[in-house]
Amino acid sequence: MSLWREKNKKFLFLLLGSLVFLCSLFFYQISGNGLEVRPDINSERNEKDKNEKDKEEKIWPELPMRPPLVLLFGGDVMLSRTVNAKMAAYDDYEWPFAQISQLTSSADITIFNLESPFLKDADYNVPSGSFMFKADPKAIIGLQAAGVDVLSLANNHIMNMGGRGLDDTLSILQMAGIGAVGAGQNEKAARQGYLWTGKGWKVAFLSYAYPDDNSVAGEKKPGISTMDVDNLREDIARWRHQADLVIVLMHAGTEYVSSPNKEQVTFARAAIDAGADAVIGHHPHWPQSWEIYQNKPIFYSLGNLVFDQMWSRETSQGLLARLTFNDNFSGQAELWPIIISDYGQAQLWPEVVPESIFWDAYDLPIPADLSWPALGGN
Repeated sequence: MSLWREKNKKFLFLLLGSLVFLCSLFFYQISGNGLEVRPDINSERNEKDKNEKDKEEKIWPELPMRPPLVLLFGGDVMLSRTVNAKMAAYDDYEWPFAQISQLTSSADITIFNLESPFLKDADYNVPSGSFMFKADPKAIIGLQAAGVDVLSLANNHIMNMGGRGLDDTLSILQMAGIGAVGAGQNEKAARQGYLWTGKGWKVAFLSYAYPDDNSVAGEKKPGISTMDVDNLREDIARWRHQADLVIVLMHAGTEYVSSPNKEQVTFARAAIDAGADAVIGHHPHWPQSWEIYQNKPIFYSLGNLVFDQMWSRETSQGLLARLTFNDNFSGQAELWPIIISDYGQAQLWPEVVPESIFWDAYDLPIPADLSWPALGGN
């Protein structure tokens, strides 16, 4: 019996000693003074890579694509002379645009050339044959109904009523929420340009007209911005880093012909070479040819839009140009023939009349592919 007790006693001592040893070893390890448990290096690296990727995604989030931007351009708009007489007789100052306003107001940006200054508190009777235009401020509602966002003022008639006419025009357009470009109280203001923003886009507009000593703005003289290529390059460079698109409006060319002259071609191509994304022209009172130059569209003249030159087929017709820019700056253009009725109302070309009749009048081809690839933009 004593032998059995002795054996059990030894066994208990051995068991107790083993437990003490194991406990000591455990505390030794977790205190960092003994064996260490190696971490899963691959797991740590994966976690680090994931964290870095999360940081990058927060810094450079994937931007959603912008919706396409639609710009609609019209040619010369003259709201004086017989056009004014018609509006007054009908007591309808939306009349010039009533037949096209649904189309023109559907664009994101609508741009025309305003060929007549507004003048407050005046006699608006201008005889037929006179070239000193002045428009009744009531006519602003027609431009608003047409959805006009920007008006080009760089032309040979905007200074018909002098500095007062320019002041009144700029004031009326500002009150109406319509941007003005190409004329101002001095050269700096005339060349300033206009920035339109919306739908995730920033679009800068610049406007120039052929040289006219009586209308060109000076350092302290109100007037228009003229077609100086050095100024053009400087102005485009100023806007190029601020805007997604830079659009140049050009008032130039030989009247009553359908081909651009050398001055138009040189200036328009210089604008594209300097970084413009499109050039839209007016002044000849006829539509003129177009081209895709350096993968950018140039329309040399859209002709008349609202005018009272009913003495010929060519001057009583014109074009609307609708340009669509995609998020990657590729795009396409459509040309919409219009016809002017009753000395001043623009209407879409009648569906029952073959469109070839329109193009044949100017010896111009029926437009084919008017698209450009994903180049350009800011």
